[in-house]
Amino acid sequence: MKLSCKRPKSNSLIILALTALALSMVFAPAASFAAASQGLSLWWQVVVPALLPFFIISELLLELQVSRYLGAAMSPLMRPLFALPGSASLTVALGFCAGFPSGAALTAALRRKGEISRAEGERLICFTNNSSLLYLTVAVAEGLFHCPAAALLLATVHYGGNLLIGAVLGMLARQRHIDPTAGRYQISKDTETAPPLAGLGGMIKAAASRAAANIAIIGCLMAFFAVLTGMINHLPLPPQPLQQGFFQGFFEMSLGVNALADSGLPLKYALPAAAAVIGFGGLSVQMQVLAMVGDTDIRIWPYLLCRVLHAALSYAGVALLMPLLSLQVALTTKIMPTALPLFLHSLLICLIAVATLVSLALLMRAGIFLRARRKN
Repeated sequence: MKLSCKRPKSNSLIILALTALALSMVFAPAASFAAASQGLSLWWQVVVPALLPFFIISELLLELQVSRYLGAAMSPLMRPLFALPGSASLTVALGFCAGFPSGAALTAALRRKGEISRAEGERLICFTNNSSLLYLTVAVAEGLFHCPAAALLLATVHYGGNLLIGAVLGMLARQRHIDPTAGRYQISKDTETAPPLAGLGGMIKAAASRAAANIAIIGCLMAFFAVLTGMINHLPLPPQPLQQGFFQGFFEMSLGVNALADSGLPLKYALPAAAAVIGFGGLSVQMQVLAMVGDTDIRIWPYLLCRVLHAALSYAGVALLMPLLSLQVALTTKIMPTALPLFLHSLLICLIAVATLVSLALLMRAGIFLRARRKN
C-alpha cells in the first residue's frame, strides 16, 4: 500500500502565505512589533472591557439554563420569524448588543449543550454577529466621518440587513420542511438534573474560565491580523482610494473604514463603501467567528456567504437612503469611548433588546390565548 503525500492546493497556498508573512517579519521586525503592539493595545483597551463582562454573563445565563426557560416564552416569536427555538433568543439579543464575535460564542455554547441543531446553529451565526452600536455611531459616524446624522443610517442598515438575512433563512428552512428537533444532541437526564458545579462559586469559576479563553483567542487573532495588515501596508496598494479601502477592509475592518474616511472621497461614495466593509467584517472577524465554533460541527461557509450578501445589502441600503435623508457633513471632534461608558451603554442596549423580545413574545402569547377563548 502506497502512502500519498499530496496536499490540497488550498493548504499549499496557506503555507506559502504564512512563509511569506514569516519572512516579512524577519526582514521588518520593527514594523511587525509596532503592528502587534497596536493590535494588542486595541484588544486590551477596548475589546476586553467591552466583551469580557458580556461573555461571563452569557456563560452564567447558559449555565443557569436561562435559554431553556426562555424557550417556551420566546418560541412563538422565534419560530415564525427565524425558524429557531425560543432558547436561541438569548443569542439573538446578546449578539445584537455585544458586537463581534459574541453571537458565534453563544451559538457554539448552545450547540454543545444540544439546544440547537447544526442547521439551526449555521443559520443563527449568519445574522447574530454584528458590529457594536458604539463603533457604528461614535467611532465611525462621528469620529471618522464627522457626520453624526449618519449614525442612525449605518445602524439601521447594518442591523436591519442582518435581521432580514435571518428572516429569509428562516423562511427557506420552513419551505424545506426541516424537522426543528433533527440533529440535536441527546442530553442525558443526569446532565439535566445535576446540581451546579460546586454551587454558585463553581459556576462563576467555570464561566470566567470559558470567557477568558474566548477573549484570549480574540486577542491572539487580533495581534496576528494586525501584523498581517501591517505587512500588507508595505505593499503597493491599489491606486484608487475606494479600492484601497476595500482591499484593507477585506483583511481588517477598522483599517478599511479608516482608509475610506481619510481618502478625501465625497461622503456619498465613502459612506456606502464603509457600510459594506463593516457588513463583511474582514478576515480578522471571520477567523474569530471560526475559532468560536471550531469545536462544533457548525459549518462556516453559509456564514461567509451571508457576510458577502450583507456587505452588498449594506452598500445598496446606505447608497439609496442617503439622498432621502439629505445627510450633511457636520464637523465634530473625534471621540474614543472609555471602557466604563462602553460597558454601561452596551448593557443598557442589551437590556432593552431582551425586554423588547420578551414583550413581543408575551403579546403574541396573549393574542393566541384570546383567539383560543373566542373559538371556545
